[in-house]
Amino acid sequence: MIKDALSVLPARPIVYVVPLIVIVVMSLYYADIYSRCSANQQFRASLNEALGERATGSEFELREVTRFAWDRVRIVTEFEPEDRADQCPFGWNWAAGERESLIESGLLTVMIFVHRAAIVEYLEIRHDEVAIQGVEASLSPQAAVFSVVSGSGAGVTLSLNK
Repeated sequence: MIKDALSVLPARPIVYVVPLIVIVVMSLYYADIYSRCSANQQFRASLNEALGERATGSEFELREVTRFAWDRVRIVTEFEPEDRADQCPFGWNWAAGERESLIESGLLTVMIFVHRAAIVEYLEIRHDEVAIQGVEASLSPQAAVFSVVSGSGAGVTLSLNK
């Protein structure tokens, strides 16, 4: 039945319509993934830029670099996910193999932002670029205030103000 319906259509429009449909479907599928992955990459860049401008001993409020609403943040250092596959294809977040290398080295830190009991952002950063110390529980935006300590090399250490 479907074969008969398709045989009535001229062959030439199908040659153009099928690839167009595939492109639209793939665009819709990857649009959300690209948005999430590139947001993570942009967050890391803006965090490193903001911290690069800070003097040792200055205060840094995490809410300064977030462009979304959040009530709590949970920071997990030396994160080791059960599934090591990156959900971001084509280097949209990490370069090929970089995330796996960070996990193996214990250098992956995760920030999980929650707003009204729902996760709004899940961001990964390099511990060797931004090391966060003193965080043992979830923090409110008002409590996520850190002292900046220059590290060796290009890295910066943030110590939670208590």
